[in-house]
Amino acid sequence: MQQMVRVAALTGYVALLEEHKVDAQQLLADLSLPLDYLDRPDRLIPVPTKIDLLELAARATGCRHFGLLLGRHQNISTLGLVGLLIQQCETMREALTTIAEQIGRHVQGLEVRLAETEGQASYHFTYRVAGQVQPSRQHNDHTLMVAYNIISFLYGESIKLRAVYLVGDGPSDVEPYTRLLQAPLCFNSKDSALVFDQRCLEQPIAGGNPMLRRLINSLMRHHQWNDIEDKVEWIITNLLPLDQVKLGDVAGALAVSARTLQVRLAQRGLSFQQLLDRARMKAAQTYLLDTDLSLSEIAELLGYSQLSALTRSFKRVTGESPTQWRRKHKAEIQGFA
Repeated sequence: MQQMVRVAALTGYVALLEEHKVDAQQLLADLSLPLDYLDRPDRLIPVPTKIDLLELAARATGCRHFGLLLGRHQNISTLGLVGLLIQQCETMREALTTIAEQIGRHVQGLEVRLAETEGQASYHFTYRVAGQVQPSRQHNDHTLMVAYNIISFLYGESIKLRAVYLVGDGPSDVEPYTRLLQAPLCFNSKDSALVFDQRCLEQPIAGGNPMLRRLINSLMRHHQWNDIEDKVEWIITNLLPLDQVKLGDVAGALAVSARTLQVRLAQRGLSFQQLLDRARMKAAQTYLLDTDLSLSEIAELLGYSQLSALTRSFKRVTGESPTQWRRKHKAEIQGFA
């Protein structure tokens, strides 16, 4: 089951690489990724790919706290609808509890919990990545810094931390961590955590609207499966350049079983193969019209084992071969130019 995350989680990645005089396109090429891979914030990418990009950037820049720096570029908007929901809570406690309850449905593999004891509150983050043997320093640091930004946003100012717990061995230079987080550091923790005064949980959320919160909650439940067709096609489109798209991968991105996804599609008179074929044809037409890629390259990007398979599918849907379709539509565009 493939864990996925939105490209928005890497907002600022290219700019930060440029600050360190590193070519982002070369890094993408090193991972055999398309050059436009990070151009669309809503594109879904595998969590292991995000981790690879962070770790590779840390090595290429020589900045061992790259993930921490990148986290400064993210804010509450990375949570999508959950971010909008928690801004309608009445207090910090309610907002942080809501994140803990909701986040697992929207950020796969991320577990969050709020603990309170003896006058202090601790917010814990555990990112469980399937198949990962060793935790990623960059990925965990990035998640922690984003969490710090979100908590500070809700609090209304930079929240004063009592301590910060980080996964993995301490780096040789802890100064960047101390400077950015302004708190004592504890490494080799089993999970990441931010510790602050328990009284902060009573802080009202500016502009919180309980009525709007109920409306957003209802909206989230109502639309969970209403747009399943669009969701599946969107996920397939994002997975196409990476590998053969499988039913299990798409179901995993939606946090359901393959069987559940098949049933939900069947209830709408659809099959996974129909949506896969549709997404492939739309992507094929985009590649044919907007790029100079060869047909063999396009077939590979769309997960066809042979060029002939692309040609047969394309002709069945459009009535024309890919070459004929490209020639005709490019001529039409030139005629309007």
